[in-house]
Amino acid sequence: MTLTDRLKESWKEFWQKDKRIKLFTIGFTGMVLFLLGGWELLSFFEIDPFTDYEPPLLIKIEEWGWALLAVGGIMMIFGFLYYHDYNKSFKRYNELMDTDSKALFIRNIEEIEQLALELGPDFERRVVERREKFKVKTR
Repeated sequence: MTLTDRLKESWKEFWQKDKRIKLFTIGFTGMVLFLLGGWELLSFFEIDPFTDYEPPLLIKIEEWGWALLAVGGIMMIFGFLYYHDYNKSFKRYNELMDTDSKALFIRNIEEIEQLALELGPDFERRVVERREKFKVKTR
């Protein structure tokens, strides 16, 4: 296994663990950058309430305000949209897995497996354990 393959595998493993908090952090960081870039641009264009006080961090931003606004906006949209999508999949997965009925589990097995693939290896393990518990044969 080459170094790049090991790096890809370790990055994939890192990303799959605690994905919810990572997506939220990306969205929140993007929101902070977006707001800092917006504040800097408002003070640059001398909008009244923002020219009176400029935080020390914003003094160093100056002409990077537009870049901060763009990067922050993209990060905020990406982070919060994927965070919402992940939470929706997580909630649906837990609804389908909380059944004690073997018939309901078998009826929804395709959707459960698809959600487990999206959510990560820990969820796939839970599906395998539930299959063994209900003695459902694999294809």
